[in-house]
Amino acid sequence: MSYESRSMTVFDLVNHIDDYYLPAIQREFVWPSAKIESLFDSLLRGYPIGTLLLWDVQPPAIFDFPFYELIRDFDIRKAHNIKANLNARTNCFGILDGQQRITSLYIGLCGSYTEKVPRLWVTNPDAYPCKKLYMNLLYSPKPEDDGATLFQVRFLPPTKAKNSEQAFWFQLTDVLKFKTRNELRDYRRSTPYKDSDIFENNLDALWTAIHEVKHVHYFLEPSQELERVLKIFHRLNTGGTPLEHSDLLLSLATATWKRHDAREQVYHLVDYLNKNCGSTFYFSKNFILKTLLVCSEKDVRFRAENVSQKTRLEDIWLEVKTSLEITVKLLSQFGMNFQTLTAPNAAVCIAYYIFKRKLRESYLTDRTKESEREQIRIWLLKSQLARIFGGQTDRVLTIIRGAIKTAIESNQLDFPAASIEKALQVVRPFSFTAEYIQSLVANTRYGQADTFSILGLLFPYLKFIQQQYSIDHLHPQAQFDRKSLEKIGVDKETISFALANEDGLANLQLLPGSINSSKNKRPLIEWLKPDDTEPEAVKAIYRSWCLIPDTDLAIYNFKMFYTLRQAKIVEALKLKLGYTPIEGKSEIVDEDTMVIEDEDLLITMIEDAGAEK
Repeated sequence: MSYESRSMTVFDLVNHIDDYYLPAIQREFVWPSAKIESLFDSLLRGYPIGTLLLWDVQPPAIFDFPFYELIRDFDIRKAHNIKANLNARTNCFGILDGQQRITSLYIGLCGSYTEKVPRLWVTNPDAYPCKKLYMNLLYSPKPEDDGATLFQVRFLPPTKAKNSEQAFWFQLTDVLKFKTRNELRDYRRSTPYKDSDIFENNLDALWTAIHEVKHVHYFLEPSQELERVLKIFHRLNTGGTPLEHSDLLLSLATATWKRHDAREQVYHLVDYLNKNCGSTFYFSKNFILKTLLVCSEKDVRFRAENVSQKTRLEDIWLEVKTSLEITVKLLSQFGMNFQTLTAPNAAVCIAYYIFKRKLRESYLTDRTKESEREQIRIWLLKSQLARIFGGQTDRVLTIIRGAIKTAIESNQLDFPAASIEKALQVVRPFSFTAEYIQSLVANTRYGQADTFSILGLLFPYLKFIQQQYSIDHLHPQAQFDRKSLEKIGVDKETISFALANEDGLANLQLLPGSINSSKNKRPLIEWLKPDDTEPEAVKAIYRSWCLIPDTDLAIYNFKMFYTLRQAKIVEALKLKLGYTPIEGKSEIVDEDTMVIEDEDLLITMIEDAGAEK
């Protein structure tokens, strides 16, 4: 879209000031009186005063978007703009760029400026004099100095605008009365200064600047799309740096919410979620607003109309806030943090589920909900590995929201993981082919985000709500030293393989932080030896659940250990991720997997042994 440059006189602008309004996204008037005086000095000099951008607002935008009236008489004690009632209007001009200048021009020519006098108490009746803008018509303009005004234009209380031999203080409001130069000439002749060239030149310069020269240059934005207008506004007010959609929409929410300061609420919640929910996260206002849109049951896209007054987002804010707090605390219980939560939009879905269920913080420790929380944890990890939020995010969120809503309304008691997966088949299926799983296991390494997700799925005995888990090297890193390996006679091929794969997934496990510390640099073969605190039965269970292959666990046999455990992990992930074998194709059977009759008892044994350590 190309813009046509237009222009008008200052007189035309102030004479039609009732047509100009401030969109709610605009900040309040902040110019000091000295800056207004400088603006009028620029006008008198013939300097350009910048270009304005006006929004030609038509119905229905004029009714859907909040507008405020311009300040007519500025008073520092009550400097807020009054909300405009535009119900009777068919159009208006919203000021997107130039609010400070337009307001200043009007105040200088038609209004007043009230500010506190320095060194006077606020209780002093003279502390806040109402000032008008005057020009000394007997002041002889001096050569320009850097930063100095050329003309003498001052805000003065009427009581101090006293004339003398050196000063004739002409109130600028009066220049609007003279529609023609003849009227101006008649006025000059009525004064004692009819023969003064200085008087005549100053008065003529003022009249010309206001009535004749088209100093006010502007562009007109005709679009009625709020999103476009918001983008333009923020682009103009950020020096050309585009902002996120969340910044644009937060401005709109701030402008439309009545009971809460949207900006303050959102920023406070961001800080709380990131610092006060157990683990460290890096959630953004984008995450907060997206969750709010999902919970609104309306369009989840970052569009202005979805954050307008009609959507009533403020009505659900407190419930959404509570749901997000519970969600992030739940993520922390799962052992998640900013490094391992690779798909924050998955957390949006969990928050919606909590919001829809109207759950409270007691949900986090309710023993009757333990199975449901585990379902959520498994779904979260699977969704991250399936990359379901890798594209068409808004559509995916909408589909998931629909699946959750339907499940709850049909009285489904558990988290509807299966329903979500089924609903997503058309757009973003939970697709885990054998090739994908093999690639995932082969390429995932220590320090990568997927590592936690995979390990979190593999180990059924982990009780994340009770303790934090660390990613541990089964064969400790201290053993992977070339000279040390050569010293004990490990062949070169095995050494090269070991050094290349020490951080590979097949050499990693999840351990409670306390047990990880006690394990420290102990070789795997020694750490798994039975002792008084952990008898052979417990060690055998652990080896089975941790997918430790039945092979020599000495470091010189690392290649065999790594290869066998990698194969075990692949087969275990096929089961965990819902892999369905191709008909007629044989699958590897894990002959070493133990049949466990009482899992709870064995979990307790392992946990107790770890605690003793």
